[in-house]
Amino acid sequence: MEFGAVPIDDQPIAASFFGEGKWLSDYITPEQPDIQTLYADITRGYTSVEDKAVACWNWVANKVRYKPFVTASINVDGKSSYQGDYWQTPSMCLRTKVGNCANKAFLLTSLLRNEVPETQIYCVLGNLYNGRASGHSWVEITLNGKDYVLEATRNDVPMVESTLVDRYEPVHYFNDKIVMGVPGRTVMQPFHASYSTWLRDYLQWSYINGRK
Repeated sequence: MEFGAVPIDDQPIAASFFGEGKWLSDYITPEQPDIQTLYADITRGYTSVEDKAVACWNWVANKVRYKPFVTASINVDGKSSYQGDYWQTPSMCLRTKVGNCANKAFLLTSLLRNEVPETQIYCVLGNLYNGRASGHSWVEITLNGKDYVLEATRNDVPMVESTLVDRYEPVHYFNDKIVMGVPGRTVMQPFHASYSTWLRDYLQWSYINGRK
């Protein structure tokens, strides 16, 4: 975890239907039966936490197709709601097999929370400095005293030490139990359709928009 990250209030999210409010931590769901069943299936036969983490990353990276923007609509008794960049729950992402960077990171974090304590595994919202800086989401895990990045949108690199990937700039760390932030940072609005957008549309907390 980034040195200087501090506990913050859970963040209100509006990336759902009909303006339904959710907390950021609601998107990490290790106790859902389908998530627990999938975790047991994926990790069967592995003994080390590292091997289990790589197995979960491999499943999410290869079985869930990456799509920069996931659109969704719902119609209930004649009333419709549409989202141009929908934040699926891990269970829904598991069923659709399609996810943006956030959807895939939510699912991977939820799987690994069945094995890893809340102080050692986080979904991260931040910025990726890859040519042009853009908002992005990934997973960070602590194993044997070292922090690693798990990039769920790629299937070629399972785990990289955080100290070796300076293009990743964490802003929010969270799971089902903990929400933390790095003071003085905010998630950038993407400049192109490579990563999911959030910022003003989804993270409505006052300091995100620069208000006191």
